[in-house]
Amino acid sequence: MNITVLSGSPKGKNSVTLQSVNYISKLFPEHSVNVFHIGQTIKTLMEDDTAFDSVMASVKASDLIIWASPVYVCLVPAQYKQFIEKIFASGMADVFKDKYSAVITTSINFFDNYAVDYLRAVNDDLGTLFAGSYASDSYDLLTETGQTKLAHFAAQVFEDVQAKAMFGRRTYPLSYSWHVYESGPAPEKVDSGTQKVLLLQDENYDGTNLGRMVERCVAGFKAEIEVVTLSDLTVKGGCLGCIQCGFDHECIYEGKDDFIAFSREKVAQADILILAGEIKDRWLSSTWKQFFDRSFFQNHVPVLKDKQIGFLIAGPLTQMVALKGTLDAMIEWQGAHLTDTVTDEVEDSAFIDARIDTMVRRITAFAEREYIRPPTFVGIGGRKVFRDDVWGRHRFVFQADHAYYESNGLYDFPHDDTAARKMSDDMIELTKDPDMRQTVRQMIKKEMVKPHMAIVEKAEAKKE
Repeated sequence: MNITVLSGSPKGKNSVTLQSVNYISKLFPEHSVNVFHIGQTIKTLMEDDTAFDSVMASVKASDLIIWASPVYVCLVPAQYKQFIEKIFASGMADVFKDKYSAVITTSINFFDNYAVDYLRAVNDDLGTLFAGSYASDSYDLLTETGQTKLAHFAAQVFEDVQAKAMFGRRTYPLSYSWHVYESGPAPEKVDSGTQKVLLLQDENYDGTNLGRMVERCVAGFKAEIEVVTLSDLTVKGGCLGCIQCGFDHECIYEGKDDFIAFSREKVAQADILILAGEIKDRWLSSTWKQFFDRSFFQNHVPVLKDKQIGFLIAGPLTQMVALKGTLDAMIEWQGAHLTDTVTDEVEDSAFIDARIDTMVRRITAFAEREYIRPPTFVGIGGRKVFRDDVWGRHRFVFQADHAYYESNGLYDFPHDDTAARKMSDDMIELTKDPDMRQTVRQMIKKEMVKPHMAIVEKAEAKKE
């Protein structure tokens, strides 16, 4: 069997994810494996059509394509996304059609499901026969259990390819609206007071739906707000995954391009951030992904904490599972507030006007009230994954994070709550007696709600 491996890591042969592929190759030497270091050689692949064509030729000659990638900020690295965008833009997507495909990712399992969902959707669009995914912790290969699971996964994929197994789509083709949005009467302007408002767009969208949405949004603020186009910044490249920033939050690109200073002087200082972008394949652009990846020089510190966030998006957002999920995850775990997201999907310009005006009004009001919505499982679960990882096995790698977490009370382990532990121990001992257990069972429902009722009664008294 001929296998083409598209490796997304910018670290090339030093990729942890690639070691899983190499392990499979050792176990199944009867198969021919051709590895392309997409993430590491992205500049060449984007500029040299011969190099890109070589990858496509290997895909065309393959029985199986393995998409092997680390997870960077809930998705694949920006370099990998850039390659995927070129596949569709080049008109060579058809070489993937009816090929078998599989995905292998490694990470600390921080929303890696969205990286898999994204790659699965991309493969649906490419017309491949998707044989499965293997999303593992970065250290699973070091354990016997992890080795066994990986071997079983590979064996099943190879068996399915040889048996010519049939697989169906998980996602439908994207359905775009070609409605031309035209802004109507000028909006009533909102006074943002002392709040610093920053609108970021990945490129200049003048003359498009998104460009007009941006203009409408800017016109909604009484004060002139700053608009920054990411493609105008000098950015040398995407995150390299080198983790040199872990000790002191200093990036290897420090002083070599515009991004670090821009992040500290513009993004960090804003109270309100509005992000504008267009759907590219199954996410936003690779430029936007590079923005999020490069922001990782601050590692797991919640740098968006207490900020109000709004999105202006052109394209079929409501059909994008991975995009919606990653945006929620990236914002909520950091303690920011996703106020609203406005798209051009609805074919009614007046409605889009009203949605943009509503977002401007609400995002300003929420900023003034300093309101951050209570986190759901997305925010709480994500923060605890980082908390445990920084406290534990990666403390020496992310020393700056550890210092921040320690000084800001983010190590909120339940075993540190001595009062709760004592209460539980006392009640466990008490309810060993069958009669007392029955009595407590009957009391629980009323006793749990009593403190809440007391708060409600006080609030009513204040109102009177």
